[in-house]
Amino acid sequence: MASDDLRTLALQLLERRPPPGPVVPARMVLPGSLPALIETLARPGAAIDPPVLAGLCLKYFHAYVHPEHLAADVSLDALTELAGQFVRRRGGCAQLAGQGGLRRFLLHHGFALQMLVDLPKTVHLLAALLTAEVPAGQGFLGLDIGAGTGILLLGQYLAARRAGFEAPTLIGFECQPHVAERAHSLVSALGIGRVHRADATKAGVYAELPDGPVACVTNETLPSAGRRLYKEPFAAINEALFAALGPRLANTVFLPEAVWACDRPGRSWLRLAPQNAFAGDGGGQGKPLRLAFMRDVELAGQRIPVDRVGEGLAGLVSPPWQESLCRRW
Repeated sequence: MASDDLRTLALQLLERRPPPGPVVPARMVLPGSLPALIETLARPGAAIDPPVLAGLCLKYFHAYVHPEHLAADVSLDALTELAGQFVRRRGGCAQLAGQGGLRRFLLHHGFALQMLVDLPKTVHLLAALLTAEVPAGQGFLGLDIGAGTGILLLGQYLAARRAGFEAPTLIGFECQPHVAERAHSLVSALGIGRVHRADATKAGVYAELPDGPVACVTNETLPSAGRRLYKEPFAAINEALFAALGPRLANTVFLPEAVWACDRPGRSWLRLAPQNAFAGDGGGQGKPLRLAFMRDVELAGQRIPVDRVGEGLAGLVSPPWQESLCRRW
């Protein structure tokens, strides 16, 4: 037997079927294309509830992977097929047979896509963003830092449009070149904004922004619960952001609104918030901020352990799919 045949057979041993049934209940996927759905949800007063946001995320997911179908009314079956291909991107499945290019794409973009398709957490973040009080002004300048797929840039777009800003200026920063390129291609095609490849821990990144106050900053570059802050660049990004923009952030809506970190025993706590440039006040620890342990976030005025974000929205994902999809933090 040829070595190529042996390799093929060995790889087939790793193959498993994706979870059974539709990835979400059918009622969550509204008819129409992604651009049409965005335009509907951007109208002031249009009803937005978690199931609608979950369906929006799935259509955005499909458009990110298959931009050639951007204007199509993608069915739940097609969304489920793509979700299955994604969750089996490593071990393989029959739905990926002969689709090496797609499998490589899902592998290379896996981290960004995993953040997106953990629907309970993504929807929780979007809902918090859409309920925030957008500052009044002549224009809307929004920044999405660590933009990934650009889903929170879309959230800012909806928030701005719903607040009456017809042409918000929205800019994302993403350090991974292939992720930045794909996100920029999608958000620009949708008319939402643009994504730059950039290291947001460098103050110079913010030097060429349009003038005026910043209306919104989304930044979820946070480690998972119990890990030290230095595992992700959240603190370094905020240090550069506030050094560069300072007074322009006075009335900015931030997502998350605040972050809570502590020492290992949980006796000394730090609240990182806009009022202290997300740098805390020392908390009596006498240690660098980067050594503190990630614990909680504040969203829509509520303090929540970071590993419980989206907990009440688990039902957005069909039970067989929850274990494989819900892995954001």
